Amino acid sequence: MKLGLLASALIALAVTPALQAYAQSSDADYMASIKRSAPPEIVKDATVVRMAGSNMQTIQKGNNGWTCMTDQLGTPMCMDTNAMEWAHAWQSHAMPPEKTGFIYMLSGDKGASNSDPWAKGQTGDNHWVETGSHVMIVGPTVKTMAGYPKDLSPDPSKPYVMWPGTPYEHLMLPVK
Repeated sequence: MKLGLLASALIALAVTPALQAYAQSSDADYMASIKRSAPPEIVKDATVVRMAGSNMQTIQKGNNGWTCMTDQLGTPMCMDTNAMEWAHAWQSHAMPPEKTGFIYMLSGDKGASNSDPWAKGQTGDNHWVETGSHVMIVGPTVKTMAGYPKDLSPDPSKPYVMWPGTPYEHLMLPVK
């Protein structure tokens, strides 16, 4: 994926105070967080980026097709190339690519709405769910994977489909 496309996705996330505060951490602290997001053999050769104001900063140039970063709340993740394209489509409200991607979030997350892919915070009716350590499968393959719950209020300790019925539905797979 082109770095410019990644920058577009990240700039959309970068305007929150939480990310701006997180972006001020040292490179060593940022890398320590990133190292908790995926297996060491993935992070070791991944491109690691972060937002610094409205600019994207490359902390580590990689060569394995993976990109690692934090989300708007400072949660670390690593995505393969297809998942980066999916994330860009999600952030820009575009149709996701017809490709299957994989995302590591081994540090867990701070929660998200399971009914509104663009919710900025928890409300009484947006089915907020916090998932611990997990991986995600994104893309069209998920629509063919029968048997996974598509409840708006799932049990996050078991596999489930997040954002069911939207173009961005993806499989959440807890790992711990």
